[in-house]
Amino acid sequence: MKSWHVAQLIALALGSSGCAPPKTDTAARFSSEATGASERLVSPPSSMVALTADGTVSGASGDIRFGGPRGRSALYLKFPSEWRARGAPLQAFIALSPRAGSPAADTPVTLEAWRIEADWQPQTLQRWSDKPNLAPPYARAHITPSPARVVRIDVTELLRFAAQNPERDFGIALIASGSQGPGASFDTGLDGGLAPRLELFLR
Repeated sequence: MKSWHVAQLIALALGSSGCAPPKTDTAARFSSEATGASERLVSPPSSMVALTADGTVSGASGDIRFGGPRGRSALYLKFPSEWRARGAPLQAFIALSPRAGSPAADTPVTLEAWRIEADWQPQTLQRWSDKPNLAPPYARAHITPSPARVVRIDVTELLRFAAQNPERDFGIALIASGSQGPGASFDTGLDGGLAPRLELFLR
């Protein structure tokens, strides 16, 4: 399947079913990490594209794979901007749910989260060479695929930058290099699993 077809499929699926209104909870249910927050908001992406340096596209079968023999891989994410009217970000995470039944190993995978520097649309990202430039701030996480568990990447500094510079907010890219073993596989939300989501604690 051509990558632009996959990109359009992902955007369409998110627009029709994956992009439910952001969910909120009261402060009493927040984790102790976010003490002082007045609201918790969880938002699926409004746009999402997965690319790999070898020319294949992950996400077509409902999963996103980081690391492993494919080499470098990237996941480009845009999130709705409703959070701006609700408060300033105290803490922010991108949560990834493990793909059930995918092969896993103990080999760690380094995952980086970068600010996307220019505007993009799913249909414009067809090949690895099409990807927009990235810029700091960035975050780094070392994940171990086994045992399978939800991964939460701290992107607080990226969201604080976005809050202070709304005209330069074009989303977040998750980037990983190849690794030994099968890598780490996560749901896209296209076939019943949970899509990657932005978890915000606001004040």
